Amino acid sequence: MQQNPPLHVDLGSIETLLGSLQFTFVVDASGDAHIQVSASGASGGTKSDVLLMLDAQGYERLRAIVRGTDGVIDRLIREGKVRRMALPY
Repeated sequence: MQQNPPLHVDLGSIETLLGSLQFTFVVDASGDAHIQVSASGASGGTKSDVLLMLDAQGYERLRAIVRGTDGVIDRLIREGKVRRMALPY
């Protein structure tokens, strides 16, 4: 019996002057899924190996980190400590 190849859904990327992170949602033939984060440097242009894989617990932790980061950014902006999100280059 032939199994279907894993489903890869491009979630988007974050690109900076230093490189990029590519987020991909992967579902295998059994329905198990994870998020892959791949990194590449600005100079290389070639995609690296998978940087990390997130299961459901890891994905929830990532969401919590992003929510927490939003709160910190909002608070620091209100306090006048942050003017905008920008790279120092």
